[in-house]
Amino acid sequence: MSKWDIQVESVRGVLGKTEDTAGKFEGEFTAYTNALASAAKSAGTMAPGAKPKSGTPGPVAAALQEFADKTFDDLRYLPARAAKSIAGAAQATHEYVSGDLRMAANAQHDAIPDPKLPPVKAEGDKGK
Repeated sequence: MSKWDIQVESVRGVLGKTEDTAGKFEGEFTAYTNALASAAKSAGTMAPGAKPKSGTPGPVAAALQEFADKTFDDLRYLPARAAKSIAGAAQATHEYVSGDLRMAANAQHDAIPDPKLPPVKAEGDKGK
């Protein structure tokens, strides 16, 4: 049987740091979206010196939009996966601690009943 040996407080510390880092996804996604929009706007059109008409992006802007559209679900997946992983690790740690407490309670419970002593043989019962 395998043996678990984890430092619960260390796990909780790592989970806290991971949660803090994962909490920064929203800001990172905002910066990413803004950078894509700025790049698309700066890319201009195919005609030298022409300003893009409203709603008519140039080829680079169109490519950036297509890239953003195709990677949107991948980006949404990151914080969802991180949250689920953090919650799973926290639950596993909780179960680990609960399991230890249950084992200790079971051991204490098993120690409560009076011990069962074997019958004592009379001195004259040698060989019987």
